[in-house]
Amino acid sequence: MASLTIAISLFVFFKYISEDFDKSAFVFMLICTGLLWLIPGGVFALLPLGLIASFSSPASREEWKVFKKNRIIAVFMILITVNLFAFYPASVPSGPSDWGNPIATENPHAPSWPASEQYTWFYDGAVISVVNVRTPHTFSQFGQSSSSINVGVFLDVHEQRMQQSIEVMNEQIPGFSIDPTSFTLTELSTEGSYEYGDDSYFVARFEIKREGFETTIGTVLVVGIPDFGGEMSVLSITRPAVFNQEDIFEENLVNQYLSSF
Repeated sequence: MASLTIAISLFVFFKYISEDFDKSAFVFMLICTGLLWLIPGGVFALLPLGLIASFSSPASREEWKVFKKNRIIAVFMILITVNLFAFYPASVPSGPSDWGNPIATENPHAPSWPASEQYTWFYDGAVISVVNVRTPHTFSQFGQSSSSINVGVFLDVHEQRMQQSIEVMNEQIPGFSIDPTSFTLTELSTEGSYEYGDDSYFVARFEIKREGFETTIGTVLVVGIPDFGGEMSVLSITRPAVFNQEDIFEENLVNQYLSSF
């Protein structure tokens, strides 16, 4: 729907609103919209590549002088459209039957943008969250997980969602107690991906620490499950550090989830 809206909006703008029909920009931006389904990184890759391509020849630079204002407006139209569609509700998460019923089917600490749905389970001593979330910067599954999770780290989205996991651990694990609003996530070094079954998925690992302290009180594994269409699933597994967890990549739980759909 977002792609169709962008295409119609561009046609109306270039054909009927702007004074002159900038055919080159119209065709080029339609191609870029299609590439949102293919190019890793989506908008993050297409914006710089598009600017480089549009200034690559003397003729292109001359066109920019004539149509500069209209082209800038059109680019902003595309960015606004993909961001508005990020409010479109995400699909409902699901989990393996072995996990039982989720203990929470919403997260009051999650940001309203991009839209997401989160289900949370407590199973095998871990808090497991499955989040279906919109990815406004790309409709492609290529590079979707890495770019989305890294943006989440930059914007502190993972900290906001982690509050619920800490609240669950406070309730479910005897002796575990931490202020869910007073902690930090420290990202650990990984190779960036891990192979579960026959497929490789982007992963990120974090340590949970109390603000102002260096002691690790918990660990978090985040696994991105990409998909086409501007939505992906994020599997988050949180454990208190008091448990000796040798399987740092949680192969059992992740494979349970992956085999459930």
